[in-house]
Parts: sequence; C-alpha cells; structure tokens
Amino acid sequence: MSSYLLFEILENIFDLLKNDMGTLFSCMLVKRSWCRIIVPILWSNSFKYVKGENTRKLIVLYLKFLPSEMGTHYLEDRMLLKDGRNLLSFIGGESNFMFDYPIYLKELDCSHISQIIDEWSYLIVSQENISYPHQRGFCSKWFSNKLIRLFMKKSLMIRTMISNSDEYHFNEVFAFNNGGEIGGFKFLQTLHLDYCCDGHSLRNITDVCHSIEELWISLTETSVNIDTLNKLILSQRRLKDFRLRSAVFVMEYFFGISYDLLEALMVQKGTLHTVQFFCCQFFKCESLKPLAECTNIKRLGFFNCEGLCEEKIEPLASGSFSNLQILAMAVYKGFSTDVIVNMVKNSQENLKRISLPMATPNNHMIKVFCDMIPYTKNLIGITVCFIAGDNKSFESFLSLLDACPNLEYLCIEGGDTEGIPLDFDDDDMIIEFKKLIKIMPQSVYRLIFYNISISSILLQTFFDNCVAKIKYLGFYECPLLIDEHINIITEYVKKSDGELKNLIINWCYLVSYYAINNARKVIENVQFSDVEPQDMEFTAWLE
Repeated sequence: MSSYLLFEILENIFDLLKNDMGTLFSCMLVKRSWCRIIVPILWSNSFKYVKGENTRKLIVLYLKFLPSEMGTHYLEDRMLLKDGRNLLSFIGGESNFMFDYPIYLKELDCSHISQIIDEWSYLIVSQENISYPHQRGFCSKWFSNKLIRLFMKKSLMIRTMISNSDEYHFNEVFAFNNGGEIGGFKFLQTLHLDYCCDGHSLRNITDVCHSIEELWISLTETSVNIDTLNKLILSQRRLKDFRLRSAVFVMEYFFGISYDLLEALMVQKGTLHTVQFFCCQFFKCESLKPLAECTNIKRLGFFNCEGLCEEKIEPLASGSFSNLQILAMAVYKGFSTDVIVNMVKNSQENLKRISLPMATPNNHMIKVFCDMIPYTKNLIGITVCFIAGDNKSFESFLSLLDACPNLEYLCIEGGDTEGIPLDFDDDDMIIEFKKLIKIMPQSVYRLIFYNISISSILLQTFFDNCVAKIKYLGFYECPLLIDEHINIITEYVKKSDGELKNLIINWCYLVSYYAINNARKVIENVQFSDVEPQDMEFTAWLE
C-alpha cells in the first residue's frame, strides 16, 4: 500500500472522529505523521471545539499570527488602558508555533467569533481600567475584524461563512475580492450574509464561489440589481437551501422578487429542498409557477411577504409538492384557503410542521382550520396567529389542535399589523385559554408565546392543569410579562423536578435580571435578551 493511500485512509478515519476530542488527542501523540493529519481536523472548527477558559487562550494564540500594529500612534492611543497597558501587546511578536493554525479553519462563523471576543474583552479590560467611553466596544470590534480578515486571507479551504453586520453584532462588511488572497472560498458550501450584502459583494461571490449549497442572504440596498442575485444562484452547482430576506423591515423597502429569480431557482430544482422569503414583495412577479416545478422542495416559507394573491400562489397547489414536510404561509393577506388546504392534502401526509396566516374575523382561516383536520395526524409543529378578541377563530383552531395527537411544537402569536398583543385576559379569551390547557396534546414539549398578554393568575392556572410535559418555553415580545410570571415558572420547575429545561424571555422589558438570575438557579438554560426578536422563531422554524 502506498504511503499516500495510507495517509488518505487515516485522514478519513480521523475525520469520522472529529467530535471525539479525547480520542483525537490520544491518537495525535502516537506518532508525528498522525499528528500532522489530526491537527488540521482539530483546528478546522476551533471556536466550536474549545470551551471555557481555553477560549481565552485560543484567542490569544490566534492574535499572535496578526502583524504587529505597534508604532501606529492613533491606534496605540485607542488601545492604551488607564494602568498603561497597551492591548496591542497581544498582537504579533515572536512565536515558535509548529503549525500555521489559521490556515486550517474551515468554519468561519464571524458572529460567533465576534461574540467570543466581546466576552474575552470583559475578562482582560475591567470597567475601572477603561481610559475613555466605549473603549471596550472599540477594541472588541477591532480585534474581531482583524482576526476575521486573517482567516479570510489565510484559510486554505473555507466551507462555511456566517457574517452579520448590525448594531447587535461586531463584524463589518467583508469584501470578497476575486483574487488569490481568498482562494479558500472556492470551496465554500454554506454562506450566510445577514444585514451586509450589496450588489458589489454579490458579483464578487459569483466570480469566486460555485459550490454553495446553503445560501442565506439579506439585502440592504433596494437598488441591488436582481440580475446580480440571479447570476449568483445560476452559478452554483448544487444549491440546496435558499433563504432571502429584506434587511429593512418597512414594506416600502421590501426586496422585490421577480419571475426571473424564481426561474433561476427552478434551474436548481434537482437539488433544491428549501426556499424561504422573509419581508419580500411579489408585486412585479406574475406567478409562483417556477417554484411549483421544484418538486424536491421539502421546506417552503413565506414570512411577512406582500404582493401575493390567489392567482399567483395557485400553482403551488398543483400537487407537485408531495415531499413537502414544512410549510410556512405566515402572511397577513394574499393567501388562499384552498391553496393552503390543497398543499397540505397533496403532501401525502409527509407534512410535519406548518405556520399559518394570521386569523381574523374577516378572512377564512376558520375554514382552513376545519378543512385541515383530516390531514393532521402526522403534524408535529404548528404556528398560529390571532388578533385581539377573535375568540371564534381561536375556538376553531382548538378543534384542529384536538386532531393533532402527535404535536410536539406549538407557537401562538398575537397582534395585527399594529402589533396589538393577543389578550388572553379578555373575558371570552380566558375561556378559550382554559380550553387550550385541556386540549393541548400531552406530546407537546416546546411552547412559544409571541406578543401575547396573560395574567400571572392565568399562567399559574396553566401550570396547575397542563398535562403536557413542557421542556422548552419561550415568551417573545410579551409587553406585560413581569417578575411574578418568572417566579411562577421557577416555582413550577422546582415542583416538577426540573421538567422545564429551557426558558427564553425575549424583549419583555418589565422582567428584571433579579428574577432571571433566580430562574437560572433551577432551570438548565435561561436566555434573556432585550434584542428585538424580528425573525428569530421564523428562521428557526425551517430547521
């Protein structure tokens, strides 16, 4: 057997062990040739594998590969702390590393790296040692951007890149220049560009990257030429997962979907299994017929889209989506009850999860709820939305819920286009909520409430009477949620021997850190954020 063949066999064996750190470290010590094979595997996704205190060591190590910035007076002043220590001392310097570690990174999650560096900055810069306002934020962003650019330039084979650029993240717009400096991007398979994509970037990506299988993209410029995006789609060999959203959540600036764009997606129909549009408008798209040609689609989503009407979406009910497993028609208007029901029917009981349009007293969602009942025995996830006071639609939904014996995920949203919460404390809705408690299938373990109002007394009633074993509970944008609600949840967890494992409180401004910290003492995973949820649940819905 040739030495090269043996090397290739060992490489494949060790790659299968990439999630078993202990075994890889042991094998690495066997002989030098094994070490040369294993080191690139261990460092291919280093920010995922390294945890805790070792994360700090990892950052310091990577910073040694940056060129020294000493002598740049403006930058030195920005990096100088009160005690005289200069943060630029972390960069460069003499090193005797056996390996050029940055070249092995394959998974470039810029957002995750930025978050880790921001957390690291709190460890190395105390509040008392800051020499000017917002110094820590400046330094965190600077280090983050420098490292990400280092990886983009040096990595030999980048498989994944995830990049965000908004007020909640720290990385900026990174240029995809068509040149030898980013040769590693020709192997790119997963690309998520969130809040940071323009026409120039799309053109450069099209020139460099032809192996993208998962393309999630947000467009920040309404002037982006649709042809540029079409060419990017057409230039890929095996596109499987395509998700597009407008980065500006104002209808006047929603990105316009053209018929040509859908035809470009149709060219990828042999491999395409997921399509999602978020905050897009279809006014100039005469039909969704090209999507109906993509018969391998398993996940299809329209979230908060405008310009849809029955004539445009009717081709989706032609029977071509027999493989459909996840369907989201989360739109305010422009849907057809017959199309939705026929898509559910034509999925041949493969449909597992569905997100339905907002129900109002004036549309026909009551009919959808009723007509869906014969085809729901395999459903494991439902998202529904109601306006305040619409107890009749909610009552009809409960009939549908009662016909879903295997349901695992349930998300109940409230609010019309004005964002008014669904008020479960209304006299009529209290009755419906108590029915919900009784009807909810025992199999439900993930429960999300989005923009709803519920009293602490009613929440206590829920926990006292609910037979479902809830392991994951989320409250998103619930304006009247207070510490008393969190305390009730905490007490429930204590009494149920830690049955609830995950709690998410998002954009609920009346909840204090004190109540959250008490909840963290008894609940394994508690996430508390004041960042506007936007599409957090929506994006996760297609996973």
